[in-house]
Amino acid sequence: MTHTATAESSFETKTWQTDTVPETPVRELCFPGTHHAAMVTNQPDSPEYYDCQTRDVYTQLSDGIRFLDVRVESQGDGDETEFYGHHADETGQSLNETVFPQISQYLSEADDTGASELVLLKLSHFYDSGPCSNDVFEADDWEALSSLLADTFGEYVFDLGAASSSDSLLDATLSEFDGPKIAVLYRTVTDHDSPVSLPRFTAQWADWVASSYPDTATPGNVLANGIRTDHTETERLGETQWIIRAPTDLYSGAQQTNAMLPLYEQVVSTAPELNPNFIRVDYYETSDIVPLCRRLSVAELDGTASDTLPISEGVYSIQSVETGDVIEITDGDTTDGASVVAADWTGSDHQRVSVEQTDDGTYRLEAVHSGKVLDVKSDGTEDAVDIIQWSWTGNTNQRWYAVSVEDERYAFINKHSGRVLDGEQPGVNVHQWHWEGDPNQKWTLHSP
Repeated sequence: MTHTATAESSFETKTWQTDTVPETPVRELCFPGTHHAAMVTNQPDSPEYYDCQTRDVYTQLSDGIRFLDVRVESQGDGDETEFYGHHADETGQSLNETVFPQISQYLSEADDTGASELVLLKLSHFYDSGPCSNDVFEADDWEALSSLLADTFGEYVFDLGAASSSDSLLDATLSEFDGPKIAVLYRTVTDHDSPVSLPRFTAQWADWVASSYPDTATPGNVLANGIRTDHTETERLGETQWIIRAPTDLYSGAQQTNAMLPLYEQVVSTAPELNPNFIRVDYYETSDIVPLCRRLSVAELDGTASDTLPISEGVYSIQSVETGDVIEITDGDTTDGASVVAADWTGSDHQRVSVEQTDDGTYRLEAVHSGKVLDVKSDGTEDAVDIIQWSWTGNTNQRWYAVSVEDERYAFINKHSGRVLDGEQPGVNVHQWHWEGDPNQKWTLHSP
């Protein structure tokens, strides 16, 4: 498959890493991933809540996905053991017959082209006798899974067990590989009576990847948590979960969530501490995840911020796209704690905002008349917290990312909360709210 994206040349998704970033260290790459890669529906117009993808694993990899998240369920005993993916209380595709052979097929085809792609496979939630049962893996399950992994991937594995340190992988470049590789990581979430016993070439997820598992009950929380989660470690890769917890309509929720990725990409370009080495999504075909991760990989996640910020420093009026009203400090008050509201433009200094770049890719928004800045009250992180003015302290609740959402229209995302500046009603306090993309969250800037 060849992918063509706006403002970038077409590229071959099947070998995009080899073609684009062969000399970039793994620690500076961004891997597009699929959440519950083995939960594939053949009814994309009416998926069940437990389904997370509409395309099989071979197609996922051919389309450029490089990180696969798979929960493992065991059925049967001894030589009759079969493994499946699972999610919630439902069983997904067979790992023996479908998922693992399709991964192997992709690796073999990549090898035939001379490509050196790197696939990362995460295995977790090991259950016996059905998904989320009270039964956990026993010795025969570990033995059967070990044999399956070794037999299927043996010639392509990156031997994590032989690595003297994480740097062996993180500092490696794809050009150093003798063909495509797969690194297999595992994460257990329950106690097992039998010790975890997997091939030596596998490794524990937590030893190699720094993850957070925040509340993602609503799409708006996904963006907020992504912005609030940084990855400053140098010894592990960092994961960003761009997923919404399974509601009744996960397909719709995934599309809302994936629509926020362009905002996140803009923040990452100015906030290198985020370093999202893995971004995993549901229904990846509804997103721009592969081109996005390719762009981040080309830019390299090396702790360097973009030199180009979206807004030039200067004095502006900040006008709501929804109402045409501008941000002002109530009654021209100059004290700490004064309310920020939206009102008709009068040209007064308490409606003028000095937009100034800070040292971390954010802006401080300073009221011209008072010299105080827009501040999320009491360091609040929830929806509907008021915006006030306060003396500059440099705290993150006073720092705002500016992201372009349309031509000459911007959203302001608070670094502390990950929520956006929202002016829903004239004369009422401007507050923060999770991103919904509504006109009351979009602003234009005018030099008065």
